[in-house]
Amino acid sequence: MSDVRFWRRRWVRRTMAWTVTTAVLAGAFFWLSGGYESWRNDRALDTACDGDLAAGAVRELFGGISLTSSSGWTDRRSCTVSAADYGTDASLVLWARETRGLVTLESIGGFDAPLGHNWTGSFRFDPDGKRGDEARAILLLNCGERSGHGRVMTADAELGRGSFDDPVARARLVAVLTETATAYTRRTGCAAPVGGRVKNVGVTTTSRDDKPVAAATGSCAGVVDGKTAARWGVRTVTEISTEPAPMESCALGGLRGARLHEFTASYGPAAWLDIFRLDERRDSTRARTGPNASNDDYALTARCPGAGGTALFQVETLRDDAPGHTALAVDHRELRAALQRFAERSAKNHGCEAPRPG
Repeated sequence: MSDVRFWRRRWVRRTMAWTVTTAVLAGAFFWLSGGYESWRNDRALDTACDGDLAAGAVRELFGGISLTSSSGWTDRRSCTVSAADYGTDASLVLWARETRGLVTLESIGGFDAPLGHNWTGSFRFDPDGKRGDEARAILLLNCGERSGHGRVMTADAELGRGSFDDPVARARLVAVLTETATAYTRRTGCAAPVGGRVKNVGVTTTSRDDKPVAAATGSCAGVVDGKTAARWGVRTVTEISTEPAPMESCALGGLRGARLHEFTASYGPAAWLDIFRLDERRDSTRARTGPNASNDDYALTARCPGAGGTALFQVETLRDDAPGHTALAVDHRELRAALQRFAERSAKNHGCEAPRPG
């Protein structure tokens, strides 16, 4: 009986020794192979950007790529995520600022796709561009009703793997932005309304998306009627949907796709620099008379709540020499009326006051 106990104890001790040895070797392999570093970096995502980062959405966006991240927002109010492997070009740069005192927004266009779902934001991705793995999303966030009081947040991403041609990738980047922005505004004392989940994210509208004037249903709908369009030589429109965005545009086109007139609405920081330039241009115009004086540079402004600040609405005549279109064919009183219609609808969607001459 004692021999049985002896061999049993010996077997147990050997088993325990082998178990410990295996665990140590596995741990050493995990460490040496980079597994621990990857695990630590992944854990760090949960507290990145002062805890504001939507870590789960980031993991989904980059699909298994090992990532490193900023622990907090820098002095320039940016927070970054990048691939831990220097051979992988994957990155995310988030940028946040108060709208007060911010004089411009870069890399934003009036034909970027509005987000909708009660967000004032847009998505920039050109499916015809050279870099299919790069995109930008932007949000304007109202901190109450006081005009000019809000936040702006952008998210610039480079996927490393995959393309933003994939609507799932676009939705995931927008989820990163909206969820991070929600956490950021709450932590910084901005009572910004929270929109819904954006499941379908569009792409930047280009001239390949032109449609007949009569088929306009978005930002160009109702800007000009059929008779006026025919008189101006307008055949097509390039437009975006009517959901609010930091910048919104409508282009009227002639034969063979030539753009004739472009209407633009800009809000908050997207408008400030253009308002300044407009004032300078008008000061210069007042000093000129005769044929060089401007007769087609019209603008309206409106006071808007929160991040919208002072909105600017403009129309620009792009081509007077296009086939079937001459400067004499455009009634500038009608052009101002078209701008008024464009501005009133856009301003209403943003909850702004009625547009008036700027």
